[in-house]
This record gives sequence, structure tokens and C-alpha cells, in this order.
Amino acid sequence: LDLTNKYETNKLNFKTIDGIIHLAGLAAVAPSYDQPIEYINTNMGIEVNLYEAAIKQNVRPRFLIISSGTLYNPRSKLPLKEDSDVEPSSPYAVSKLGQEQLAHYYTSRGFESIIARPFNHVGPGQNTGFIVPDLVEQALKVKLGRSKKVLVGNLSAKRDYTDVRDIVKAYRLLITKGEPSNTYNICSGESVSGEEILGIILKQLKIKPDIEVDSTKIRPVDAADIYGSYKKLHDATGWRPTINLEKTIKDVIEDCSKRV
Repeated sequence: LDLTNKYETNKLNFKTIDGIIHLAGLAAVAPSYDQPIEYINTNMGIEVNLYEAAIKQNVRPRFLIISSGTLYNPRSKLPLKEDSDVEPSSPYAVSKLGQEQLAHYYTSRGFESIIARPFNHVGPGQNTGFIVPDLVEQALKVKLGRSKKVLVGNLSAKRDYTDVRDIVKAYRLLITKGEPSNTYNICSGESVSGEEILGIILKQLKIKPDIEVDSTKIRPVDAADIYGSYKKLHDATGWRPTINLEKTIKDVIEDCSKRV
């Protein structure tokens, strides 16, 4: 089903749906700098199609709109909270801010909508195009003797990483326990640098490859340190992260080793 096509989206039987956890869209930040209109049209357009299809069927399922922690102004005081200043730094983030505004609009059309702002996801099953699977795949090739070096971008930047399995648990809790018209951060509450991530990967694989900076992997805008607070989410649902980064990377290595 192509959710960018309103006619196909209208084929969904919304009368059998109590809640929608809306994740469909373009998710990688880096390509959005070269494809801004595709990101904005796709991410906002799909959401419009879903709400409008429900309206046509005269039903109002609850929506959980998955936004992003990348919306926040990186110069704001840390940890970033739901009321911290917003300043999108990529077309991807702009599209997510647009999705939030659409959710607010459709509240006036009778919908209960909750907004989740997950920070960086990581975990088994994640495709390349994100830092952990990119580094793991390259490191595995070194381990297998197919390469001698690992190409990296800006590894000094620190980000807030949460295992995708913990994030999914948060979504499940929010769709049932979240307060309509509220926004919730989903994050670990601490930041880790790319250097630390690479160090964990190399330690687990027991290799010492050459490390080379690739300028094409460096983003036009890249804040030095970002991490959030999940207190509001914990207070509403009892959620807290349970899977540490070492365990996550171990599972990513196991997953990627099946494909390399």
C-alpha cells in the first residue's frame, strides 16, 4: 500500500482501527539535505492522507505521531525537555515539525493525537545510513580480511542513543496511556560520542583497523552534544530504558554479520 497516494490510503478500513502508530516516511537525516522537497512532501503528505482517510470514513482513531528529537535547538540547556526551544537543523527535522503541526490541526477535526520525539534509534535490523550499522559493517569487513580501514565522519559529536526495542515499548505505552495533545521525549538521558561507539565495536570484534575521515560523511550542521530527558514519559507510563549500549552493539554485530 502506497500511503503517499490518497486513493490507496482510502482503501484502509479505519473502522477496524482503534489507534495508529504512525512511523511511515523517510527517516535518515543525511539524505534530506539533498532531497528536501521529497522529505517534506512525503513525511507530511502521508500523515494528511491518513487523517483525511479516517475523516472520509467518519471515524477518529487515536494517533501517535512519531516526530524526532532533532527538532530541538542544540544550543538549549541540556537535558532537552519537551518545552525546550525548537530549531530544525535539517529538511528532515522541518518535515517532522510539520507533522507535529498537522497533528495539532487535526485535533480541531476531532482526533486525539499524541506526539513522540524519539532521539537516536539503534539496534538489530537497522539498515546502513546510520552510524552504528555503518561502523559495524565496515569493522566486520576488516575482521573478515576484506578491508583494512574504517571510514568515519565526525566522531566527536555526542548523541543520545536508545535501543529500538526499548523505543517500541514506549510507543506501545504511549498509544494507550499518553495524554492527547501532549509531547513526550523518548531517549536514554545521556549522550555518547561516535568515538565511544567505534571503540565498543572494535573492542567486541578485537580488531585495530586504520581510521580515516571521509568528508562526505560530515553533515552541514552537526551539534557537539545532545541528550534529552525522559522524565515526562516515565511519569506518564513508567517507561525507562532497559538495554545498555554494549548489549545493543553486540546484537547489531550479530545481525550485520549475517549480511556482510
